[in-house]
Amino acid sequence: MTDTITHLSHIFFLISNALLVPVMLGLLYGLVLALLRFGRMLREGTERLAFRHERAELVARLNAPESVSVSSVAVSAVSTNGGMLAEALNLLQSRHTDSLLVSKTVADAETFWQDTLEKTQLWIRIGPAIGLMGTLIPLGPGLVALADGDLQTLSTCMIIAFTTTVVGILISLICGAIHSTRKRWYRADSILLTYAAERLMEQTNKEGGEGRGEAEC
Repeated sequence: MTDTITHLSHIFFLISNALLVPVMLGLLYGLVLALLRFGRMLREGTERLAFRHERAELVARLNAPESVSVSSVAVSAVSTNGGMLAEALNLLQSRHTDSLLVSKTVADAETFWQDTLEKTQLWIRIGPAIGLMGTLIPLGPGLVALADGDLQTLSTCMIIAFTTTVVGILISLICGAIHSTRKRWYRADSILLTYAAERLMEQTNKEGGEGRGEAEC
């Protein structure tokens, strides 16, 4: 029984040590990815700030249903920054008479925004988990080195343990900030897109009713 436990412990020890390099590479990849996404978020925030007046103008036109026309909404949509939002608005303008396409456009945009948020949210959880693995894995060799009196190896293992923890938490913090900020942006975009779709459909139905009335006359 003791021999079996010893052999299993040795196997787990080897597996744990073999995971150290992949864990450190994973943390490095996660950190680079988080920094790149943070840079994209800053650029997107700058663009949104620059085009805030166009967005406000679009909302103002949508709030005045008596003066809303498909063409006027389209003009603002072309100038409105927001990536998926601008694309969806322009698609609504060109195919506003197709109610099924309008619904699909709104659903596709919301799905895109949700997928984007989930990719960042994933690293909020993965970062600390990988960091914890990077903390625990070096403790085994560190304890062995401590028993052998090898302080140099022990200090190296402790440095790895502490630094991987810090990097994992840093990844989580960066991705958490990105997720929180973009969630607010995309919620506002979703509300605006849904509102624009409903206004366009309302205007289309109104124009269609007027056209039928004139035909009857």
